[in-house]
Amino acid sequence: MQSPVSARSKIYRIVLDALFVALYVILGTFLSFKIPGAIQISVSTLPILLCAFLFRPSDAVAVAVVGNFLEQVIDPSPYGFATLLIWLIPGALTALVASMGARRASAAASPKTAAVLTVVTIVCAEFLLTVLNTGALYLDGYLLGYSVKALHLLLPTRLLNALVRSVLSCVLVPLLLPTLRRVFARQR
Repeated sequence: MQSPVSARSKIYRIVLDALFVALYVILGTFLSFKIPGAIQISVSTLPILLCAFLFRPSDAVAVAVVGNFLEQVIDPSPYGFATLLIWLIPGALTALVASMGARRASAAASPKTAAVLTVVTIVCAEFLLTVLNTGALYLDGYLLGYSVKALHLLLPTRLLNALVRSVLSCVLVPLLLPTLRRVFARQR
């Protein structure tokens, strides 16, 4: 039988994951700007990145997958849910990469090294998500039979979007992490 502290800790983490999922959905669905042609300007990766730096990789992946699933349900593709699984993979892989980078950053010998690793992790995660989502668009178009010929023209805009998201996340994540760590440490 598990101790109440362990059960409480698990419940606490699930509640925090749910809060990060809610933040992901709000940022991705309601506080994002969609440009026709497969471009969405959003900071919905922020909850995934924060979760990667604060908790276990499984928490970050859960936030990415559940958040993306809910985002797809709230604002479905005109083609339905035929390729839903394809759209869950980029977020999950991004969460894993961010979690690995976050672990390296937290194990860094100096604060300067930790800061550099944090920025590198964030930039890599943001660009990885853009590349994987672009690949998902191509695969989605191939499987569902719609044209993706113009997508290569949008790639520079998508990469610029990733750069802007990277800058925003590189500012917001280091600003929010110390406060969140203090708040969560007091609650345990």
